Parts: sequence; C-alpha cells; structure tokens
Amino acid sequence: MSDWDFLHEMHSRGYSAADIADAAGCGYAPWEAVYIEEQETKDALKELQSMRSAREISREEFLKARAKILGHRSA
Repeated sequence: MSDWDFLHEMHSRGYSAADIADAAGCGYAPWEAVYIEEQETKDALKELQSMRSAREISREEFLKARAKILGHRSA
C-alpha cells in the first residue's frame, strides 16, 4: 500500500476535497489523528514528569502544566 492510498480511501469514504487536501498536508488520515494526539499527550506528560523529577519545575508548575496538557480530561 502506498503512502497516499489513504487519500483515495478518504475520497471513497466521502470526505471533501478540502479534508483530503488537509490530510495530504499533514500526512495522515483523520481517523488516525486520535492515535497521534494520544501519543503526543503521553510524550508531553513524560517530559513534564522528567522536568519535575529533575526539580526543574515546582509542584505547582507541574500541576498547572499537566492540567493544560490534559485539557478537559481528568488528571
């Protein structure tokens, strides 16, 4: 399967030309975004925990940054 087959799949699924163009620009299909977002969140939390462990940030800074990363989700 080529790297661009998902664009044809998007067309088959009824996505608009604008949606397909956006996907071509970022390199992944909309249904893959949730996995990418989850990994980015995990990576950000891991980096934040590392900073806290190294005492580069205070507990309060850690909690504030964690809340910002998690957004509406519970901590």
